[in-house]
Amino acid sequence: MILGAAVLLICAVWICVRTFWGREGAYAVVELDGQPYGRYALDEDQEIDIGPGNHISIRNGAVRMTDADCPDHICIRQGRISRDGAMITCLPNRVTVQILADGKTEEDAPDVIVY
Repeated sequence: MILGAAVLLICAVWICVRTFWGREGAYAVVELDGQPYGRYALDEDQEIDIGPGNHISIRNGAVRMTDADCPDHICIRQGRISRDGAMITCLPNRVTVQILADGKTEEDAPDVIVY
């Protein structure tokens, strides 16, 4: 029980640090089917269609998936993201949206492989 409590405490602290002290993102990097689809600035409000089935909206420095034709819509329920490293994933449509801080490139981001 002590080990489980320690792991939960460490996870809670890590989430708080990422949430309250994490760097703000500057770009949303979109991949479709494992291939780069686009890089979009978060300081510019815009609407983007991703392939035939997904749509993202960038507003006020954050991005969210606003439409998806997948059966579960988990990607839509993930909400708005704006911090460096945050990600929205639509597994059925093989779409990922990841936030990167200013000065970071796609090579700096961890590899995400969607099967």
